Amino acid sequence: MARRRATAGPARVIVAGDVHGEFELLAHTVARVAETIGTVDAVLAVGDVEANRDEEDAIGVHAPTKYRRVGDFPYVAQGILNIGAPLYFIGGNHEPWPALDAAGPGRWSEGAYFLGRAGVADVVGFQVAYLSGIYSPRVTDVPKARRTDIRDRGYYTWEELHQVRRAASRRGSVDFLLTHDWPSDIAATCGDRPIGRPELRQLCTELRPRWHFCGHMHYSYRASIGTTDVVCLGHIRTGPQGFAVVERDARGEVWLVELTAPFDHEPSHLPKG
Repeated sequence: MARRRATAGPARVIVAGDVHGEFELLAHTVARVAETIGTVDAVLAVGDVEANRDEEDAIGVHAPTKYRRVGDFPYVAQGILNIGAPLYFIGGNHEPWPALDAAGPGRWSEGAYFLGRAGVADVVGFQVAYLSGIYSPRVTDVPKARRTDIRDRGYYTWEELHQVRRAASRRGSVDFLLTHDWPSDIAATCGDRPIGRPELRQLCTELRPRWHFCGHMHYSYRASIGTTDVVCLGHIRTGPQGFAVVERDARGEVWLVELTAPFDHEPSHLPKG
């Protein structure tokens, strides 16, 4: 894979697929990558993270009751579980959106940071463009649409798409584009449903990032849009298919590390009850 020069120093970033509250598994995988490859400087997550700090956060997640749970994140927030590197995440359609919107971008808890709804951020020297949520015609296609209920909170707006464009134009170029949903026309269908969104493909075409990372569908897929490599990540339970590693060396060269070894989940050592 071609390498591109950057201006910042050495760094290693893990990009994680859908976490869905399984932070012990995330921390275990980060530790295994650090053991086999080297120090991890940051973790990026492409949405459906479900970083629920407590029951109140979990109640704000749009999902069937049987899937709405607190998960492992309280152990991260309490300092019991160390992810292994600072976590920077965007939101998917299953998040504690009332709490995230109330807090806004920035520090979410110890070692975890919500990037926000839309924009560009510097993460260990990488320029990361991001858009949280998924498409909905009643929200995305309506200028100045209002998100009136919990389900609507998981959708991105027309204005947020343009917010990413404006932020990226001010930076000049971006290294990564993070979205939850896939761009269109890279795969056919999932069952009887078309996969991906044309507005995300257009965004990728305009921004021309080195990589476009996404999740949502819980399986991995690789494609390209122009000069951009599109890396669709699986649920983190799928092992290497749920993660990607990007490295930058001292000369500023940047490349994607292919993970092939399985990272089996060790028995839980977290407190129970």
